[in-house]
Amino acid sequence: MLKYDTIKSLDTEYVAPTYNRQPALFVQGSGAILWDNRGNEYLDFLAGIAVNSLGHCHPAIVTAITRQAQQLIHTSNVLLTAPQAQLAEKLCRLSGMDKVFFTPCGATANETGLKIAKKHGNSKRPDGDYEIITLHKSFHGRTIGAISATGQRRYQRPFEPLMPGIRHIEANNLDELREACSHKTAAILLEPIMGEGGVLALTTEFLVEAERLCREYDALLMLDEVQSGVGRTGAWFCFQHHGIRPDVMLLAKGLGGGQPIGACLMAGKAATVLEAGDHGTTFGGSPISAACALAVIDTLEHTDIMEQVKITGKLLSEGLKQLKGVSETTGMGLMIGAKLEKPIARDVVREAFDKKLIINATDEHTLRFVPPLIITPEQVQQCLSVVAEVLGVEAPKPVSIGTTSRVTRKPYGDLLSIDDLMDSQIDDVLDLASYLKQRRKLAPSAITPVEGRSVAMVFEKSSLRTRVSFETALYELGAHPIYLTKADIGIGSREAMKDVAQNLSRWCTMVVARLYWQKDLQVLADNSDVPVINALTEWEHPCQALADMLTIKEKFGDEKVKITYVGDANNVSRSLAKLATRMGYPVTICGPENFRLDPLPGLHQTASIEEGLTDAKVVYTDVWVSMGDEHEQEHRMKIFQPYQVNERVMAIADSNAIFLHCLPARRGLEVTDGVMDSVQSCVNDQAENRLHAQKALLQRVLGL
Repeated sequence: MLKYDTIKSLDTEYVAPTYNRQPALFVQGSGAILWDNRGNEYLDFLAGIAVNSLGHCHPAIVTAITRQAQQLIHTSNVLLTAPQAQLAEKLCRLSGMDKVFFTPCGATANETGLKIAKKHGNSKRPDGDYEIITLHKSFHGRTIGAISATGQRRYQRPFEPLMPGIRHIEANNLDELREACSHKTAAILLEPIMGEGGVLALTTEFLVEAERLCREYDALLMLDEVQSGVGRTGAWFCFQHHGIRPDVMLLAKGLGGGQPIGACLMAGKAATVLEAGDHGTTFGGSPISAACALAVIDTLEHTDIMEQVKITGKLLSEGLKQLKGVSETTGMGLMIGAKLEKPIARDVVREAFDKKLIINATDEHTLRFVPPLIITPEQVQQCLSVVAEVLGVEAPKPVSIGTTSRVTRKPYGDLLSIDDLMDSQIDDVLDLASYLKQRRKLAPSAITPVEGRSVAMVFEKSSLRTRVSFETALYELGAHPIYLTKADIGIGSREAMKDVAQNLSRWCTMVVARLYWQKDLQVLADNSDVPVINALTEWEHPCQALADMLTIKEKFGDEKVKITYVGDANNVSRSLAKLATRMGYPVTICGPENFRLDPLPGLHQTASIEEGLTDAKVVYTDVWVSMGDEHEQEHRMKIFQPYQVNERVMAIADSNAIFLHCLPARRGLEVTDGVMDSVQSCVNDQAENRLHAQKALLQRVLGL
């Protein structure tokens, strides 16, 4: 085991003494928790100073590092790599900016912005309009340019003389701002929330006026969002709360989720300032750091984390306000400062650390709280209790601010039928499936949100496509599928389904079941403590319907095309009809009169091929003898023969119609080779989309 004294002595002897470290040796982290070498557990409300946005060792970050390291680690920026370009596109799309220059950290991102400002100012007039306005108490980094812009003398004095041309004014002072601006102004550099300056938020009025003055004097509005950006305030970027747009925005910290990366984003005229040879960096935007940043953005974009930031941030802020000895709280989202009535902030930090809570002080009066964005309400309450104990005051009562559950989606439970999904959840799964399909084509695929979980796959009847698509989806999500046949479990011979369910739910995180009968699936779900997914029964096939709808939307966009299902109104047609009619698609079942579905709004049923196929843009059929219908095989072969989908039938449909079949097709029976292999056939796209639809569904049902 690593010993604290040994490592501390090495640190003291060989590492430059620029940090006052806390007295513990940290060896492991997960989420908002850190462990030292003695096994002590700490609640981390500092997150590497707003860096570990997804917490410690989030599966998305771990996977991004692992996969990218197996492919490509470093090339230098004279060679093109995919993650950097993909990240640049993401950042520009989310921010409305035009170009990105990647750096190794926040200070170098600020240096890039300062160089842009200097060159822009020098181009305004021959004698140079190079003044840059920044704020007292600001902090922009520790390189010589960034420290010159920083408005704190304690950081500057040992390194004078500083870079000339910097003017400092008071935050939120409109008169000083207007007086400072002139034709000499090249840029105004502001932190929307001043982290080291006491977590002080700039007002909308001040930021709007700064933007106006920049337009008046042809200066650049530069926002340092190194600490406030990438979801920290409950929006992608803090400036989005204020209705302005910067010319330059500087990012770092939470962007990489723990990996070092910075970014200087430029818009409009600022995007054209730097030319080839003007600037460069060896490590900026390396494949690994860019892959991690993509993982952070992917995770924030496809989960409710930023909505949760608003909730937990308000819980933390309101809870701190209740504490005696706290005069006010500042900041926004999960970037919060607590102003203490007495100058004891640094003492509070030390005592809180002794009680296994990690926080930070920006000065003698201000505590700073920048926990991981994935912090829970329970952890917020734990933090408040420790702070109260250190201050020697009563712990705050839990603050009621409305629901603290995930707010953009109702939690998913069992999926036994399409009926178990709300309309919003259907849209959510299809959107996520489409995204996952696109993301899978890029290297590396960043998110494995169910890392290490086990999922039981109970298959009463084998199926190549169902098994492979589910197992692939689970592996790519980071889970471990456990395939169990009827013989493995002894369904109906050794154990009752109730007993099977109760045991599997003790061992596994989820059950995916392919059973003959819906009633057995219902028993499995009723007696299971974990979610159960219907991979097919005689009554419904919801996963197939989701894949079908994903395929239809890929081909026709949002157009509500007519869907005609030809043949047996079975489990596949039932799920598809339920799903499609709820989404506003006209659906026709075309088959024998005694093989029909129960009535549904928007569903038409007919025995006429001509009536059913006219104007149809989706022609769908399935096997005539489905699971559980084998005893009717001879009868079914005769009665469905007129409903074979052949070239004549397809000619009745719209000329742009596509053909779908959930496979395995019995060529020559329900469909001819000519149709199956035609340009209209989308059966392989449909089969592929099983993977993506199921992957999205699994991710959502597991609450991610």
